[in-house]
Amino acid sequence: MTAKELLAEITAVLEKAEVFDSSYEAVEIIKEICNSHPSLIREISDEQAFRIREIVKKRAEGYPLQYIFGKWEFYGYEFFVGDGVLIPRPETELIVDIACKELNKNSVFLDLCSGSGCIPISVNKETGAKAYAVELYEKAFGYLEKNIKHNDADVTAIMGDALDNSHFNGILFDSIFSNPPYLTKTEMDELQKEVRYEPETALFGGDDGLYFYNRLFRLWKGRLKDGGFFAVEVGDKQAEAVSRIIEAEGLKSEIIKDLQGIGRVVIGRKI
Repeated sequence: MTAKELLAEITAVLEKAEVFDSSYEAVEIIKEICNSHPSLIREISDEQAFRIREIVKKRAEGYPLQYIFGKWEFYGYEFFVGDGVLIPRPETELIVDIACKELNKNSVFLDLCSGSGCIPISVNKETGAKAYAVELYEKAFGYLEKNIKHNDADVTAIMGDALDNSHFNGILFDSIFSNPPYLTKTEMDELQKEVRYEPETALFGGDDGLYFYNRLFRLWKGRLKDGGFFAVEVGDKQAEAVSRIIEAEGLKSEIIKDLQGIGRVVIGRKI
């Protein structure tokens, strides 16, 4: 079978299953099994075609492609993912961009609600800054430790609650990052079927989505050095509300927009 024929076949299956970007995912599936882009492949073996169709069948049922592969790329690094851990997303890379402008090898930073470790690992690899990462849930913590080792990162993983600031024996940080759960109850009810496979504990941020923001800054602002800053990812319509929470805690806020012009990261600086 030619790659072109199989690509057309599996794209049609994914489209019928209402996969959002069926063409992109069809290409990624073939690349995963054949180690090459479909445009560079002439023939696909029967064994490869069987494996590709098995993946497509599972994906059409709604299971996330990242979980099927067991890994995903974030900021140019490979991260293991699976049941129990949030899938790294491109919008979160904005936090790493900010860190790269602010931190260096002499910096020390903390990441809260770390999940797969995509933020602290990427920031450490890009800047050389020493990282501490806090994750509460056992499955996600397992991926955090595995990804630290896989990427040979200088990250100290701590299994604990982001809403408990009794860790670290008085260490002060140049920055604190977090991509906390921030979906509202309404958004949880309207989730795409593949997102429903991801852990609710990494998604649901209370009825208004602001549960963690209302607590994190108050709990952790005392652990920032003078001039240090928070950087947190927020939902599509939450930037202004989170900015107000930051200002109420005596920090100077700044909203950073993503490429779509959406306020995606809010900074709170200690002045």
